[in-house]
Amino acid sequence: MARRQSQGETTRRRILDVAAREFAKRGYGNVTIEEIATAAAVTKGAVYYWFTDKDDLGRDLQHELYERMATTARGALDPHADTITNLRLGFDAYLSALTSVGEARFFLRDAWTIPALDDAGRRDHDAAIDDLTGTLTDGMASGDVITCDAEALARILLGMFAEATLHVLRTGHRDETEQVVDLVLSSLAPDPAETTLSRTADAR
Repeated sequence: MARRQSQGETTRRRILDVAAREFAKRGYGNVTIEEIATAAAVTKGAVYYWFTDKDDLGRDLQHELYERMATTARGALDPHADTITNLRLGFDAYLSALTSVGEARFFLRDAWTIPALDDAGRRDHDAAIDDLTGTLTDGMASGDVITCDAEALARILLGMFAEATLHVLRTGHRDETEQVVDLVLSSLAPDPAETTLSRTADAR
């Protein structure tokens, strides 16, 4: 039984990898299930065993790619670093992970514009907002981040990260983009002078 499951997962993996390649090469709308099956050297029935239709396959691929890169970003965080430093580390690792997904990065670039994939992408986005809101709330409590509406800030930052990622995918200008992101993140740190004055006032 375990062997059959392993072989099945291998087939599923091949289908996803081939689909990512075909979507990147020809565009999502121009690829059919039949063509994916042929390119993956499997029957059309094998594709339909794992996926209801092309959109179902696309949603799985999109979610898997997002999870792979998000896991890489989380793994780059330093438990001893301040919140803003970790935001920088996470974003840098996320961009680095784009190079490890090969042709699939072009699918990620286009997935945002495909209505059939929007719901799945929105669920991943909402989960990311929850995670980042928690991180920012903790950062505000520890004094690493200026005090403001944590959820609003999380949404704004994720919007920035998404646009910055798309910009890098489209232009290849990674260093310049990271410099701009760094400037924005630096602005979230409390002013040391104001922090000192606040503590002095509290002591009185």
